[in-house]
Amino acid sequence: CCWCTSRIIALGSCVLMLASISILLCTGVLARDVVYFDFGWKHRTGLHDWAKPDDQPPENPDPGLNPAEAQLGYDDANWMPIQLPHDGLVAASPSQAACPSGCSGNSFIPRHVLWYRKTFTLPTDWAGSAFWLDFEGSFRLTTVWINGVYAASHNCGYTPFRVHLHNNTNIKLGQSNVIAIFVDPDNGDEGGRDHGSGWWYEGGGLYRHVTLVRASAVHVEQDGLFAYSNITWSSDGPTFAVVHASASIVNLGTQNSSVCVKFSVTASDGTLVSSPGLGSTSVTIQPGRSVTTGADLKVAAPTLWSAAKPTLYIVSASVHSESCSTDAIDAVKVPHGFRSLRYDANAGFFLNNHHFKVRGFCDHNNFAVVGMAVPERINLFRAQASRAVGGNGRRTSHNPPDTAVLAIYDRVGIVVMDENRLFANETRYVDNMGVLVKRDRNHPSVVIWSFCNEAGCEGSHEQGGPRFREISYKYDGSRPTLANMFTFGDLLSDTIDVQGFSHQSRNKLDSCHAKLPHKPIYASECCSCNTMRDEDEGCETIHDNPHNRCIQKSFNARCAESNDATNASDGVDYAVGTMVWTLFDYYGEPPAAGLEVSGTYGQYDLCGFPKAAAFWYRTQWLLTIPDGPDKTFATNGAHEVYVVESWESPDSFPSTRGEKTRSIHAYTSARYVELLVNDKSQGVREVKTMAEGTGSYAEWTAVPWEAGTITAIAKDSAGKKLAQASRHTNGQAASLHLSIDAPSAATGTGSALLLDGQDAALLRASVLDGAGNVMHLASNNISFHVVSGPGIVQGTHNGDPHCHEPNNAPWHSAYHGLVRAVIRVTSTAGRSATERSLLAQIDVDGPMAGGNQLQADVNPIVVEANSPGFAPARVSIPVSTDPTVAGVMAVAEAAAGQPVDFVGGGGVQVEELVV
Repeated sequence: CCWCTSRIIALGSCVLMLASISILLCTGVLARDVVYFDFGWKHRTGLHDWAKPDDQPPENPDPGLNPAEAQLGYDDANWMPIQLPHDGLVAASPSQAACPSGCSGNSFIPRHVLWYRKTFTLPTDWAGSAFWLDFEGSFRLTTVWINGVYAASHNCGYTPFRVHLHNNTNIKLGQSNVIAIFVDPDNGDEGGRDHGSGWWYEGGGLYRHVTLVRASAVHVEQDGLFAYSNITWSSDGPTFAVVHASASIVNLGTQNSSVCVKFSVTASDGTLVSSPGLGSTSVTIQPGRSVTTGADLKVAAPTLWSAAKPTLYIVSASVHSESCSTDAIDAVKVPHGFRSLRYDANAGFFLNNHHFKVRGFCDHNNFAVVGMAVPERINLFRAQASRAVGGNGRRTSHNPPDTAVLAIYDRVGIVVMDENRLFANETRYVDNMGVLVKRDRNHPSVVIWSFCNEAGCEGSHEQGGPRFREISYKYDGSRPTLANMFTFGDLLSDTIDVQGFSHQSRNKLDSCHAKLPHKPIYASECCSCNTMRDEDEGCETIHDNPHNRCIQKSFNARCAESNDATNASDGVDYAVGTMVWTLFDYYGEPPAAGLEVSGTYGQYDLCGFPKAAAFWYRTQWLLTIPDGPDKTFATNGAHEVYVVESWESPDSFPSTRGEKTRSIHAYTSARYVELLVNDKSQGVREVKTMAEGTGSYAEWTAVPWEAGTITAIAKDSAGKKLAQASRHTNGQAASLHLSIDAPSAATGTGSALLLDGQDAALLRASVLDGAGNVMHLASNNISFHVVSGPGIVQGTHNGDPHCHEPNNAPWHSAYHGLVRAVIRVTSTAGRSATERSLLAQIDVDGPMAGGNQLQADVNPIVVEANSPGFAPARVSIPVSTDPTVAGVMAVAEAAAGQPVDFVGGGGVQVEELVV
């Protein structure tokens, strides 16, 4: 009746390595040089010349076997300097001319082909070593040339690939080399001329990190270190755990190699916690072959990985020539979390023997301005946005995620459904699943694998189920498998461990539970209850995914609370939990093909500004949930209330012009809400949790309008005031206000940017009236520029799904009074001296290239916002050179279990809130 880690050989909990390279680079990892290869690139769109903004993709995108752009002597002077990660498409303005059928999942972002070039030099003392480039992700069909000669290709946009350089006869140590990369974002598996494999915007180009690695010819192979653990329990908790560690060692040399492999487990501070003397083994490896060896390591009384306290340990494997008493010739590390998983057909999911209701969100990993190349701090912002509304889970729909995302979830305690992209009984797809499992199997946040999505699971596709299960168990076996399906009781349903359902009602779940009583059930996707931020009038989304073209109201609780949506699984104990579609809006997949450029499914808009729906989930998934192991942070019985609509005149909206009343809704965690208009009561409404039935909101359908203030007062059954919130009729627009949403202590994203050449801040510009309230209907054009400090404006957006303004411009019109700006750091003073020294030898261009002076400016980045008719507004973004304090992973780890606030404080306040 359940799936648990004790049912198979590979017991216990798992976690993987390198989740973020930035925490491992140049920190004494033995005998390996690992540096980012992200700086000093040049880029161009277009096959053999710059693409014009309104150009459609080329009819024949093949650059040929020996394109001029790949040659050493090619003149790339008019190419654009860029650094990675880089989405090569998102900077373009949406274009109907380039995209007559919508392009990129109806985002209208043109699908140009892409070129990248970089000149580099490799140290002469690397002779005799193995060295290679690791690409974490390139979308999509990618071809690589080294010094004009074809070197490699890769056709999956979401899996990593490696390009060996040590055995490339064209590489010249100590001399200039050129790597040229052509990326066709449209072709590859199931692609087409104006789209990738998906029906949403998938970006294009080298959108994830590239690293350069030098190691011994005998070394741990790619994703070759794996650790899982068995926990022995007592009534007081874990008494000890056994870590089963294994490593695959490859010999790229020309002679047999006898090595000793040593394993250990340490706490995050480096303290050895595994029993000494038990973790070594000796093997002999023939040339060109690999051998897997392992050891069992005992750890006494480990601290568990949990949502409230996601403690991480480190499992290390070092390779020594002949004897483990000699110096290591290679070493790698992976994170590890001690936790147990159990999926019960009648009682749901248990983490560490505690019931854990998953309340999570699906998400596509793109964001305003940056597209698919999402910086780590913005990914932390997105994770904390989930925690702020009670979201303790994430489904990586519909593809393997950036490993930095998993590293963040490892640290903040969010459980993950890790999903494969394409599914069928074909070797290439099975192999991709294997790559995903090997890459991510050490992350404690990953608690289940997902094979496929909806129609991609059905029909002939389901024949892939047995092979996908086989490879998942081959490389892992400590987690169950799932598919996000419409059906059950067929071949795929019988193959997977946990039955996933997409957009199915409570009746469907009940039927499956009755017919498959031993199968755990998961609402792995639900609840497409479209809304647009701060839209008072238009069409209310009452039923799941209506696909209508009209403006979608902010109020959507009737849809969200139903047994066909969130409460389908929330309201029954046997269901593991829910993954709501989605946490954020994303480029592409608008509700109906037309002029909209983004989906409207999110609880936050494309820029990360919260919609009213975020506050509904905050009341249902956070404030009304008892403090416990499945809650993102304790709220200690606090209550809040939120007024959904503005208090502007009915004449402000075309659909209500001439009317004298307004419809008003409020969300609260309290039992009752009273509404006042200028201190005159409009009545008290009872509010329920969705598990109690319909009515998880308060509604007043005909509130007489008069200018002034509406106030919602949340009360208990005795009439005691618990919280209140107000909305005010706007006066004249009077000022701009500029604030920081990330880094921000309030949002759990830190207090300073790290000067690593890649970090990013999220600024919020607000148009205010004389009383300091955001102007609800303001659409003023706002521009940004850096006044001083080590930063640049990457671009701006406003979250409006209908907005066709460019993503990379330093200006944007406001949408309901708000504009987002993304600011990137330009200094690399926060990178280690070791890394800077090595890159000074390697990079010919870029901030750390030889001869460039270190820009050690640690003064704040001062940004100014301007709009005609207003005085300028300024804000200072603090910066730091200390990754142990300001690094994203350090910030995430420090924020674990702590409250986060996307409602008030830290520049995120949208209304008065009293608790």
